[in-house]
Amino acid sequence: MNSLKQALIQLKEDWRNSLLLGCIATIFVLLVRFVPYLSAFFISLGILFLQEVSNQYSQNRKWPQQFAFFKQHLLSFVVTALILLPTSALLGSAMGLLQSPQDFLQTIPLSLGLLILALYFYLILNHALRLNMESGTSLAKAIDIVALGSMKNFKEYFLVSFYLSIAILVSGLLGGLGFIVTLPFVFFATNYIYRHIKESGSLDKKANA
Repeated sequence: MNSLKQALIQLKEDWRNSLLLGCIATIFVLLVRFVPYLSAFFISLGILFLQEVSNQYSQNRKWPQQFAFFKQHLLSFVVTALILLPTSALLGSAMGLLQSPQDFLQTIPLSLGLLILALYFYLILNHALRLNMESGTSLAKAIDIVALGSMKNFKEYFLVSFYLSIAILVSGLLGGLGFIVTLPFVFFATNYIYRHIKESGSLDKKANA
């Protein structure tokens, strides 16, 4: 919950840059979704890139001037984006259910369940990518470490996934405009839970040996 509070504080205190990030992310998703066959991959890759931009902004309180991290770790970004494709499918299914003509009482619980599952996997894969970039750990090993760390800290991962899912659900019901606020919230919360879990020692190689 502390991660969510920190994300909300940053969202409130730095609302101009947060909205700028949200507008960029929302416009990117809206434009790329029309790319035939590869839209899900490019959206996943773009979200991972914007997540890292957000991470660096949160740490330094200024936008990165160069994106050498993307070139240096391009293969890891591409592989993670490919692994994220099923998660993108879960998100798409959840959003599709919200637009279906069925009763809200039937679609909302199912949509929320799909979103929680998708967000949980997103947190694990994004944190694994970040661990890979920071420590040089192979991506496969990083995924194992973070997955085990998420089980040790299941309550926090689940609660963050749950509340982020509610935010995304509300944004979907509002016709998508809410994503301008929701996406920065997701980025910030993802950053803060990673820092919290890492500081607790749950992502240490020895602790997960």
